[in-house]
Formats: sequence, C-alpha cells, structure tokens
Amino acid sequence: MPGTPDPVLGSQIATHAVASAVGFVLVAVVYVNQKRIARDRLLPALLGVVYATATLTVWAIARALTDTFPPAVTENPTAVVGILVFSLLVLTGFVYGTARLYTRYGLVVPLVGLFLVTELVWWSFLHVRGESDALGMFVFFGPVFVILVFVVTGIEYVGRRLWNRATRGRERSVT
Repeated sequence: MPGTPDPVLGSQIATHAVASAVGFVLVAVVYVNQKRIARDRLLPALLGVVYATATLTVWAIARALTDTFPPAVTENPTAVVGILVFSLLVLTGFVYGTARLYTRYGLVVPLVGLFLVTELVWWSFLHVRGESDALGMFVFFGPVFVILVFVVTGIEYVGRRLWNRATRGRERSVT
C-alpha cells in the first residue's frame, strides 16, 4: 500500500520483538538500579542520555542502510540538527523523570509508560518509506506521550495518597 512504512528488519514481528526487548531491558536497568537511581541524580540522567543517543542512532542507521533520509536532511540540515537535539532532550528527560518517579515514590505507571513509549518509538524508528518520517512525527507526538505518562503518574500518586490517608491506622479496607 502506498505511504505505508516498511519495517527495516524485514517483518513486523521482528520489529516488535526488537522494540519490546529494548523497552524491557531499559525497564530492567531502572528496576535493578532503583536504590542508586533514588539517591543519585546523575545516574538516571546518564541512562537517559545513553538511551536517547541509542534511539536516535537507530533512526539514523535505519535510514542510512535503506537510503531513505527525509529530504530535509540535505535541504535544511540546521533544522534537522534542531529536531535531533529537541528529541534527545525529550527522550533524556522522559527516562530521567520516569526513573526518578519510580525509584523515589514506588509508582508503577512510570515504568509501564517507559516500556510502552520505548516500544512505540523504536517500532516507528525501525520503519522507513512512510508518508511522514517517524522523527518528524516524534517532534509533535513525543512530548504528548511524555505528558500523558506524567499525568497518569500524577493520578496514580494522588490515588495512592488518598488510599493511604483513608486506610491509615486501620486494616487495608476502607469499609
């Protein structure tokens, strides 16, 4: 079908498998290092930079191997550098924020969101020849996904606080 992106890895299943594996490994790294992340602000920042760099490198390599860079790369390289820097900041901030929220407050939504957004971003970055390039779409949808995860995390936080207040000093039942 014209305009439908092609998976660089040859199949949708392989693409989902790789994207899911990356999301799982990232969540596992945060989970295993939760005590260090909770007391050290540099570790989640470094993890975010490494993740963002790897993610954007995958985008670039997928396009280099298939010779499908968007025309803007050659027509307006300054804009592309700006988009790459913006994407690097969004991805780094997302990993930093979700890792800190999970490790400091024990919230589950940040880890689930980290996995889901990672799977989606890697899956889309491993596709080429669509009507729009995935990185261009990420500039708009990346911040939306980040905000959505943080809003749902806030709902989890408030819900837990209310539950703890309602059950303080009693059994685990509000009745």
